[in-house]
Amino acid sequence: MDQDVLVDDRIDGGRGLIGALIRDGFDVTIAFWVKTEEEGLWYLYLGSMSLGSMTLAEAYRKVYAALDRVAPGKIRLSEVKLVDPTNPIASAAFELRSGLPGLAKFFRHRRLGSLSVEEAYIYPDITNEVSRNEIVQTVANLINRTGVLSPSLFTLRDGTQIQAIPLSIRMVTPGKVEVVLRDILTDTDRSVSADDVVGIQGPNPPVVSRMLD
Repeated sequence: MDQDVLVDDRIDGGRGLIGALIRDGFDVTIAFWVKTEEEGLWYLYLGSMSLGSMTLAEAYRKVYAALDRVAPGKIRLSEVKLVDPTNPIASAAFELRSGLPGLAKFFRHRRLGSLSVEEAYIYPDITNEVSRNEIVQTVANLINRTGVLSPSLFTLRDGTQIQAIPLSIRMVTPGKVEVVLRDILTDTDRSVSADDVVGIQGPNPPVVSRMLD
């Protein structure tokens, strides 16, 4: 795999790994890719409070099991570095993420703690999720509202934000629900998985979010 470019497979694989670990009860306080200036290689850092309740070997076994389920071939275990959230590198990444809550962030030529970083990609916080049912219910409330149809801001798991009016909810396959959105910027309809919606803001229903920064 190309070590010079953080390809989509790695980003998607990391996102899947984070979700799998959280579902397994393994804390992920902060997650980010870094390409170090010294080695020129990409590493996925996971800052986890779970390191306080298990040995490092046990933690890596958890990561390996999750990788094998959700990201085989996308990320090697040797590319994952587990650290305590108080580690200066993790703390610096957390501070950068907090500056722009709810969005994935890409940085170049910065320092994270003592680490000189050529490039870094920081995942948005998905550790405090509401259920898919709450997302679907919020979308249903927006669809059924009366009066002027104003757009809402939909935030997706990859950090993408869409100003859109929800049109419908549909069951694609058992266990998979999609919402159809009218993107007001492009005036086109877009179908997204309900599981990929992590936040809905305005106009009238209460804000619902799977993220907390």
